[in-house]
Amino acid sequence: MHNRYEELDSLRGLAALTVMLLHVYGIFPVENKLAKLFIEYGPLRLFISGGEAVILFFVLSGFVLSIPFYKNKQSNYSSFVIKRACRIYIPYLFAIGASIICSKLFYSGEIHGLSGYFNSFWNLPINGQLLREHLLFIGTFLSNLDFAVWSLVHEMRISLVFPFLMFLIVRLDWKKGVGLAFLFSICSVILFDLFKYQESESTGTELFATINYTGMFIVGALLAQHREWLKNKFMNFSVKIKILFFSAGLLMYAYLHPSFAIKMFLFHNIDFFYRTVIDSWAITFGAALLILAALSSTLFSEILKNRIINYLGKISYSLYLIHIVVFYACIHSLHKLIPLWSIYIIAVAITLVSASLMYKFIEKPSITLGKLLTGKINRKNRKVNINATFAEQKST
Repeated sequence: MHNRYEELDSLRGLAALTVMLLHVYGIFPVENKLAKLFIEYGPLRLFISGGEAVILFFVLSGFVLSIPFYKNKQSNYSSFVIKRACRIYIPYLFAIGASIICSKLFYSGEIHGLSGYFNSFWNLPINGQLLREHLLFIGTFLSNLDFAVWSLVHEMRISLVFPFLMFLIVRLDWKKGVGLAFLFSICSVILFDLFKYQESESTGTELFATINYTGMFIVGALLAQHREWLKNKFMNFSVKIKILFFSAGLLMYAYLHPSFAIKMFLFHNIDFFYRTVIDSWAITFGAALLILAALSSTLFSEILKNRIINYLGKISYSLYLIHIVVFYACIHSLHKLIPLWSIYIIAVAITLVSASLMYKFIEKPSITLGKLLTGKINRKNRKVNINATFAEQKST
């Protein structure tokens, strides 16, 4: 694609890294309350903001997917869906297959001293229902094989309707566009109230959650639509104002969870889904400011264009998919042989190597396959149109 935004690739790479670090943090229980507070609410929170990273992925997806629509270079619907399916689904299937194989080879049962979170995965039998849930992909399920895939359920659902969303967005000004994004979240809350899901029944992949996350895609699309105007505005700010905007973006992205404040001041526990909706919007606005800073700030842009960080961005999807499989395989196979800290070092190294190989041999060929398939469809459609035109001219 012309004018590829390398900074956004790097942002996605850093976000994928925080997802991995969050899952590493979740492997062992932190008993010391002060240490737990420092890690989860202090400066270290930036390094484990994995939940926030998923919201950033949604905003970035909306940004990148919308650009061809503004340039009138969008694919037809079937081509768009085929490309997205190849891009998302094939690497996903590889990761799930790798998880099944590794769980069969290395799973050693419950490991004492590690968290219940860690021990709650890879502990179910692999049966027909589990495989059907993963193969269908767009269903409502909690993966016992690779729990990072919950976000891909939303990615795929929203991808199926994204061209129809863009039909509306290109015809709306930014105010109406933001209103449309909020409307999706409001509808998601109404649906949640109608179905009355309990927190214990939630998998995070319910349809009403997808409807809420659709608003994040719309925000990304609006950022892309007005990117030049926003960049010019940002670049005309003084250095102090730029730093203020960047700091505000970081705070909103990683720390500003309004549901915590509501709970604190009202002394009332809010249902998990309401918390998700409220907090996802705070994160979305923070993510939007970070994306704007990445595109407009010379210093931030140069940092993100660093070769190592940019490479991390290239392999980010593979890293996101494979890191859990590698960590679980390493811990289950090595925990009786060497200390846990050394397993982490080994697992990080193997994860980065595995993600690089997966990017080269699975992810890139999947993208190429999508282009080949859609190229054949487009050539066939052009041939049909030419023959139809020729027949019409001959008849007249």
